Amino acid sequence: MYKFAAASEDEPIVFGSARPGYRNEQVAEWIEFMQNRNIKYVCCLLATSELTRYANLLDLYRQTFGFDRVCWTPIEDFCFATPEILIQQVLPFLATARQQDRKVVVHCSGGFGRTGQVLAAWLVAGRGFSSQAAIAAVKQIGKNPYEAVIAAPFKGRNPWKIAAEFNLLLDECSRLKDKLA
Repeated sequence: MYKFAAASEDEPIVFGSARPGYRNEQVAEWIEFMQNRNIKYVCCLLATSELTRYANLLDLYRQTFGFDRVCWTPIEDFCFATPEILIQQVLPFLATARQQDRKVVVHCSGGFGRTGQVLAAWLVAGRGFSSQAAIAAVKQIGKNPYEAVIAAPFKGRNPWKIAAEFNLLLDECSRLKDKLA
């Protein structure tokens, strides 16, 4: 349900998921689902335009999980996170959850592309995976960090260039290995 899965087969802390439905009762069901899996932190990747369909999603997350246990870093659908977002916000947030030994869920809309890229970045920076091993692990759990590459031609962009940008982003994440420990 919700495409909920650990970042890799052996990952005990960081999980990925799809977003909750738009109605308040669907949000409550999603929150209950996460709490039943002992999730204590939420990293929401929904863009501002995607949040407008909710009455108060981030407020509900903060009321339920705690203000300092919710990270909102908007990333547009079919786009990659910027290095600043990943390195200065998302990865330190995930590292804090790991240091507290608390489970964290990362979600975008479908729980596939943006979530997949963040999970791959976590496996590189937080778990020491190579870029290719991280991508393979994330694909194995049903996510695709290359979704933005696949969508590139439909947005008038060169997919090879987009893939190279993502690989550079993962290379930057690999330099954080010792800092996130």
